[in-house]
Amino acid sequence: MALLSSPVDLLLGILRPALPAVTVGTLLPEPVPLPYALARPMGGAAPDMRFLAGALVDIQTFAETDRDAEQLAAVARTALVVAWRTQQVVPGVGSIGHLTERAAPVLLPDERTGHGIYRYQATYEITIRPAAA
Repeated sequence: MALLSSPVDLLLGILRPALPAVTVGTLLPEPVPLPYALARPMGGAAPDMRFLAGALVDIQTFAETDRDAEQLAAVARTALVVAWRTQQVVPGVGSIGHLTERAAPVLLPDERTGHGIYRYQATYEITIRPAAA
């Protein structure tokens, strides 16, 4: 059994229900299915190794139009804020103890994703309280 909760499991547990018509994953597939949301930790450290995990997380949204990608980013952002404010528990994982936005969603043109695919990226810092045993 892991000492601390997984940021990946927490992100997927919050974002998948919030984006039911979107494929949400932790790796960028080839080709990218649209619409798509990429959610992954980029680093971070546990404020207290006994019971509080920490992570810097990256959320990217991909869609066929700029407006759709921006809207997906807004829904993902809202899902994180609501999960934090309501202390939504992802079963077997935990809840967001603290949330800080490090970089608001922004359009990032990318030659890798090709023409007709729009990508927004945002970065958040979270702490994770484990689920009650």
